[in-house]
Amino acid sequence: MTMTDKIDLDDIDTDDADEPETNHGDWVWRNDGAPDADPEVPMTAAGAGSGTNTDTTGEEGPVPRVPRENEDKPAGVPTESGGSGAGATVSNAPDDAEPMAEGPHGGGVDDMTLALSYNAVTELADPQLVVVSAREWADWVGIVGDVSAPVITKFQREHGIDADFFNGTGTGPAERLADIGKTSMFYADRLAVVGTSGDEWIAEEAGWEFVPLEKAAEKADWELEEG
Repeated sequence: MTMTDKIDLDDIDTDDADEPETNHGDWVWRNDGAPDADPEVPMTAAGAGSGTNTDTTGEEGPVPRVPRENEDKPAGVPTESGGSGAGATVSNAPDDAEPMAEGPHGGGVDDMTLALSYNAVTELADPQLVVVSAREWADWVGIVGDVSAPVITKFQREHGIDADFFNGTGTGPAERLADIGKTSMFYADRLAVVGTSGDEWIAEEAGWEFVPLEKAAEKADWELEEG
């Protein structure tokens, strides 16, 4: 078998008269030409990102820019941590701005949280009405008692009550209230327990204010169960 002689493409004459003038980048997009033959493109604002600049004398140099402080530090690390600060979060708040609101809700601490003892709610003529009226001046209303969680749940279901919190079977009433600290959503400036004379220990152990049921009923116009 006879091998065909190699053809040198450079020796073939071509007619370039009808071919359009090449554009910058044709060798990439159209597979036409070579990088060395790529026509020069004038420097524009869009080309400033290349890192070089061609001035009127034809000399190349770095693109003029405003120098940044701490350029010898790692970028992307806040300045206070030893970096150049690039990428760090910058606050636009003025120096004399008021601090952000404190409290578990981000809007300040609530005014009052009321805990009704189980002994107290069982002495009310209309427990549902009492809870509804209490919500008019208390931010949170709960039920706690020295009983199991199913007992409190059953009482709420029977009387159409939806308390914000109550103690569980494995948590005593005083322990449940003591857990309502400054990071709790139920925390308020005033923490009060409304209960019978036998419930004072709950408020005392939890560090809450105790309000006797009779006193609260008189002030709030609550009706107690007869007998």
